Amino acid sequence: MTLKTKLSLFISLLVGLMLLFHLAFSDVLIRKELARQYERFTKSVADQTVKLFSTYRSEGASASPGRTPEELLPLIVQYEPQILEIGIWRMEDGGAPLLVEGTSGYFDDETGKRLLRESAQAMAQAEVPDTDIMRTSYPFALDGVPYRISLAVERIDIDHLSGIHARNELIGAAGIFLVLMGLIWLIIRSVLRPLRAIVRKVGDVAEGRFDTPLEAEGRDELSQLARRVKVMSHNLLRHTGELRAASEENERIKDQLESIIQNTADSIVIIGLDFRLLKVNRAFCQMFGYTEEEALCKDIRELVHPQHSVYEEAELARLVSGELLPPAEEEWRHRCGTYIRVSCSLNALRDAQGEAWGFVSVVRDISSRSQMEELLLRSEKLTTVGQLAAGVAHEIRNPLTTLRGFLQLQQETGKLSLRHNDIMLAELDRINLIVGEFLILAKPQAARFQVKDVRYVLGDVISLLDSEGHLKNAVFHTRFTREPCLVSCEENQLKQVFINIIKNAIEAMPAGGNVTFDIDHPHEGEVAICITDEGVGIPEDIIPRIGDPFFTAKETGTGLGIMVSQRIIQSHKGSMRIASKLGEGTSVTVLLPAYQGEAE
Repeated sequence: MTLKTKLSLFISLLVGLMLLFHLAFSDVLIRKELARQYERFTKSVADQTVKLFSTYRSEGASASPGRTPEELLPLIVQYEPQILEIGIWRMEDGGAPLLVEGTSGYFDDETGKRLLRESAQAMAQAEVPDTDIMRTSYPFALDGVPYRISLAVERIDIDHLSGIHARNELIGAAGIFLVLMGLIWLIIRSVLRPLRAIVRKVGDVAEGRFDTPLEAEGRDELSQLARRVKVMSHNLLRHTGELRAASEENERIKDQLESIIQNTADSIVIIGLDFRLLKVNRAFCQMFGYTEEEALCKDIRELVHPQHSVYEEAELARLVSGELLPPAEEEWRHRCGTYIRVSCSLNALRDAQGEAWGFVSVVRDISSRSQMEELLLRSEKLTTVGQLAAGVAHEIRNPLTTLRGFLQLQQETGKLSLRHNDIMLAELDRINLIVGEFLILAKPQAARFQVKDVRYVLGDVISLLDSEGHLKNAVFHTRFTREPCLVSCEENQLKQVFINIIKNAIEAMPAGGNVTFDIDHPHEGEVAICITDEGVGIPEDIIPRIGDPFFTAKETGTGLGIMVSQRIIQSHKGSMRIASKLGEGTSVTVLLPAYQGEAE
């Protein structure tokens, strides 16, 4: 049912109820008015009769010849057809009525006699054959004598008259109602025409048609509403266009990103907060031999070697809190069970509100690079060993000279000196120490991380290079903290780093100078090793390139020493910083994570 029909029915019902109320109220008023007219009529007849009777009694028959009550009362009945009977009664002692003039046919019954005995005006309805009558008695007095007038009047059919009036009123009301319904329908149709247009416009907007016309020329509320709907439609058209363009752009970017993810050579893994794999790219499947369906059923901790994994709750909690983790080298399990050496960078994924919902890991196969680095490390190690050979030979020659001198002395004297034996044994121990350190550097060893105090590791290297430093007038100074500086490290590799840095420091001072070694805890959970020389320094524009393969500022050098050192420090989850000023010297700082447990 439309709004127009509802309004028409509602207003028509309201008008109909008002007309019915008017008819009912008019009927009540008419009935009351007819009753009042009847009462006024009978009172008037009674008053005229009393007046005539009083005149006759006071003046006698001579005053009005031919106008006696016996003559006048029939005349009144004759000229007033509604009056059926008039009687004048004198009230005797004891209240008994006595008819003195007129007739009493309608008051002979008990009700009529009761009406006559009333002290005030009395009225009662009675039924006689063919009609209904109304009997009324009025009291009056003449010369102190009480009288009553009895009137029998044909009763007016108030119901019949009211029905006629109601029928006429109902016919008129029905005509008015029909006319009003037609007018109301036309008015509502005219008023709601803009609303119908608004409804059509809203329907078009709901179906995505924003450009359909909408007329809004008036100043009433519906016209204002139409104008607002028109503006809303225009804005929706504009915003929908922008959203469509943004959606197409997002879809294009999504396709581009999906293409990049699927076609990149690196494996990309998206991991949920529950450690389950949510998405992998094609490179991951090719690298590790899993299908995408098999990979998405895995927990990341099933793929990563437990000894090299950063996928622990504590580490991931650091990422969720906003901290960045440096790239790490790990071993991930192939479907066949073997492990592949990879470089892995891990970052948190966040939604628009900044809440972390997962992690993304970019994995690169570095097994071939690791082999190459191992070869470079060995090559650099051999180069270092060759460079150390002269210093080691000099360091060994001095104890051997001492041994030879004491042995010749004992041979010539033929005596054995225990004090000389102690000195010779000490010199032999020094030779053994030097040769042992030299062999550690020269002999290939498998990487095995152990907990070591870096002060002792650096101290061993300083002892090994002390002779070379003396040969080139380099003086070593150590400033080690008294607190333990435990780190988890591969001792041989860490010594290789320190040897490279110290040799560079010595070579940077052709005329000699001081090399200072500082070890301290700058921050909790961190150990800093700083090696400072007083050499020629490094130009500022060259510092960023230090560590690039085969880049060196020296006339004789490969550039691999610092590169290998940086790789070693990264594998220890540390970092290396170089600061230098021309003519003042260079400072190399190695930062390593401190071991949190106890020494083995």
